[in-house]
Amino acid sequence: MMAMARAGFCFLAMTKTGSTAVERSFQRHAEIVVRRPPRMKHATARTFDRVFVPVLEHYGHPRESYELVCVVREPVDWAHSWWRYRSRPETVGSPQHTGDLSFDEFAERIVAGEINLGSATNFVRTRAGRPPVDRIYRYEHLDEAIAWMAGRLGVDVPAVGRVNTSPRAEFPIAASTRRLLEEHYARDVVLHERAL
Repeated sequence: MMAMARAGFCFLAMTKTGSTAVERSFQRHAEIVVRRPPRMKHATARTFDRVFVPVLEHYGHPRESYELVCVVREPVDWAHSWWRYRSRPETVGSPQHTGDLSFDEFAERIVAGEINLGSATNFVRTRAGRPPVDRIYRYEHLDEAIAWMAGRLGVDVPAVGRVNTSPRAEFPIAASTRRLLEEHYARDVVLHERAL
């Protein structure tokens, strides 16, 4: 999470959406940057509203003075990225290691509730009666989100590198697995389709 309230926005860091690269590109312009622990770095809109909005208000930035921005990823691609990320050699021995699971098995465990990755819909949900996330960009339009942020900050658009990425694993996702996950993440599919 990065607060750049003076420039009129705060960035919520949804997991596996390039948020670490965005952070590295803009952190020097931020009033607040949260890197650790991961649950705070990836604070949801509800957590932001409960924890950070009062801090920003205290320092002269009422909620209506800035937009809340985030990036979401197509849900099947997002789950696939998590599966690849958890298959890294350094995760061997961890309960989250997926190196011994096929993606189909990983998807089945998500749907069964054995693996909880969260959801984009829950990530962007704010408390009742509170302002919503104002701008939601698609991961595949990350360059547009970055250009918008740079414009708000009045700086050149940075070249954003790849950071904290999942290992490459190029193979097709079975149609049945895609359907299974799209049904499970149906609200997230709609959210992604409606994003900028």
